[in-house]
Amino acid sequence: MKSVDTNILVRYYAQDDSLQSSLALRIFRDEPELLVTKTVLLEFFWVLTQADKFRFPPEQVMSVFEHLQGLPNIVIEDELSLRTAIAWCRAGLEFPDALHLAASGACSAFLTFDDRKFARRAQRLNLAPVCEIPA
Repeated sequence: MKSVDTNILVRYYAQDDSLQSSLALRIFRDEPELLVTKTVLLEFFWVLTQADKFRFPPEQVMSVFEHLQGLPNIVIEDELSLRTAIAWCRAGLEFPDALHLAASGACSAFLTFDDRKFARRAQRLNLAPVCEIPA
């Protein structure tokens, strides 16, 4: 199995560079299995929502993630955390926070200092693990 970097995903979905986009299409078509790591997903989300070239709304990126999950040769690292994070993002959390929390599912709490908005939303949604701000 081979693993793909963020730029491969961007070229595959954005089709914004004729040479690299055609290579990305070939990779997705020809490789029997491709791994997409959580770190690549976080960076991919950032590129699509924050880079001046794109500025896609988070909901559109969630649809891209769901499409990616549906491709037969794609293996997502910790796919359950991604599915959970997509649902929590749609419920009001920012995607990176949702993925951090979902990936911490085996823990008793998720600790954060500065993200009070995230902690309040997670508590209001009754998500687990509980999000705590140390005092």
